[in-house]
Amino acid sequence: MNDSQIALRQRLTWFLLLRLGITSCLLGVVFLSYSHAGVRSSPEKLLFGSIGFLYLVSLVSGLLLTRVQNLAVFSYTQVVFDILFITGTIILTGGIESPFLFLYHFAILNAAFLLFRRGALIAASLATLTYGGTVDLLYYGVLPYSGYGSPTFLFASPAPGLEFTIRLAANFLSFYAIAFLGSYLTQRLFQVETLLAERNLAFGHLSSLYQGVIQNLESGLLIISAEGTVEYANLPIAEILSIRSNEFTGKTLHELFPQLSSQSLINGPVEFAFRNNGNTSEQVLRLTQSPLTDTYGNQIGALYSVQDVTGIKALERGLKETQELERIGSHSTEQMESFAGLIGRSEAMNTVYQLVAKVADSTSTILISGESGTGKELVACAIHDKSLRAGRPFVPVNCGAIPESLIESELFGHVKGAFTGAINNRPGLFREADSGTIFLDEIGELPLALQVKLLRVLQEREVTPVGSNKGIHVDVRVVAATNRNLEAEIAAGRFREDLFYRLNVITIPLPPLRDRTGDLPLLIHHFLAQFSAANGKTVKHVSPQAMKTLLEHAYPGNIRELENLIQHAVTMTEEDTIHCEDFPASLQNRSQHGPSVTVSTRVTQNGNGHQSDFFGKGVSLDAELEEYEQHILQAALEKAGGVQKKAAEFLGINYRSLRHRLQKYHLS
Repeated sequence: MNDSQIALRQRLTWFLLLRLGITSCLLGVVFLSYSHAGVRSSPEKLLFGSIGFLYLVSLVSGLLLTRVQNLAVFSYTQVVFDILFITGTIILTGGIESPFLFLYHFAILNAAFLLFRRGALIAASLATLTYGGTVDLLYYGVLPYSGYGSPTFLFASPAPGLEFTIRLAANFLSFYAIAFLGSYLTQRLFQVETLLAERNLAFGHLSSLYQGVIQNLESGLLIISAEGTVEYANLPIAEILSIRSNEFTGKTLHELFPQLSSQSLINGPVEFAFRNNGNTSEQVLRLTQSPLTDTYGNQIGALYSVQDVTGIKALERGLKETQELERIGSHSTEQMESFAGLIGRSEAMNTVYQLVAKVADSTSTILISGESGTGKELVACAIHDKSLRAGRPFVPVNCGAIPESLIESELFGHVKGAFTGAINNRPGLFREADSGTIFLDEIGELPLALQVKLLRVLQEREVTPVGSNKGIHVDVRVVAATNRNLEAEIAAGRFREDLFYRLNVITIPLPPLRDRTGDLPLLIHHFLAQFSAANGKTVKHVSPQAMKTLLEHAYPGNIRELENLIQHAVTMTEEDTIHCEDFPASLQNRSQHGPSVTVSTRVTQNGNGHQSDFFGKGVSLDAELEEYEQHILQAALEKAGGVQKKAAEFLGINYRSLRHRLQKYHLS
């Protein structure tokens, strides 16, 4: 059964229900009209029986409707039956004087409703023929009348005249007028219903599609009302955040994502680290906002798209790491032997690279250990640059270079008037590093009193400025570094054990340069290119003898010492190649196993205390003393394992004096 037949069956149902209703009303009217006098004449009985018959026919038609196959024929039959029945009613109730002439109009409207214009015109034409024929039969006396009480008719035949003709014509015209008007209105109504049904169907399809698409998106969707609370959340967002769908309603965006600030989404999509209370692992989410407006452009809410890009970020990092590690392992060109600013391809450095790649995106505190000059700050920068905090502040702090009286103020800030000279509020380095990374170099140099306060900062993520009793929340990742053995410092009572365990969550040990000699050529060429460009020179080569000297040196000062040597050589050379004479005198005369005290040997060679060879060289005393001082400093550093404070103790000088001398000879 097609759609038109279904619609016709529905209209037939309403048609029969309407006819049953009208028939019931007519039965009631006839019954009330004649009940007080009783039904005496045959016409009255015939009228009453006819209406009852119509009621019975309508009832039977309704019962047969479900079994009829040819609905069109059935519909036309009902229309013809209506017109014929009404005509009979008109005859029984007075012909042209009958009060039931309006029933023709109802029948025509019913036909228009049922069969539209064609049915209405057929009903109007049939009504005109039957009604006109009835009037003619009465007019010409074919239907006889025997007066009051006649067993056949109730009223007399029509009297001829102009009024009669006009009245008859008006009735005919009303039939067709009702037919045209009714068919137009019903057809328009049907078109509107059809269009509405199509729109409803389309809306249903769109709604199903919309629900299917929303629920099957990989992205989570949140609809936020104008008041800022969640009105709708799809299933993916519940899975992403591990929250039940019914727990979203009524919550604000800040309650769901406390990591976001009110300004986070102004400049477009934002990525942030998210960790739900029930999740042990950290997710990386991307949040995109789209405003929702009404037809007048007024904002009524916002749509937020939430994507879990943890896997994508992991793939991106893995791809970058793979590419960088491929470059590190390649021997084709030395420009590719780097990882986030760190130079080297040795096994020891590959281990460092892997550790950096693994811990970069975590929020754990990291402790970098290694001798002085091994590049601990570079590793800290690499961790920051590869983390989710890249682009945020990276604040390096040399804990050993800040006076003890000022270090608390430098780290945590102070309020105005906290101490003499505190003329303004100072935020402190921890607050400057908010949302980023703070690098605490030489953490072992911190005084014990300050270690307690640092421990509280690491535990509570709050800093209290000097002179204030109000803590300030900071979101800072702490990367610390030391060239000391902190466990030995704990045993000596110079470092707190609880702070050590708080810092020592993840440790990255950096190898000294003597353990990665395979990286020396890469580092040499790297510094060569760097300082050549800085000095406006084109130094590209190192002579074989100079390279042999560099490769055989022990480098107690590690990479920093190598950097200073290359910088010195590039500055001194006048060619495009570095030679041994371009190095500092200390390197030219130093053996691989330790300093040789040349001046002492020279002075005592002839046993007279004043060596003629020394005076014969024509060198200055200051130059010889400086060279000797460099040897002594280098020997002290080697003995102290690169720890400058220990070297100062060995030499009997204070730490600042040692640092000054090391900087003077480019050994710091």
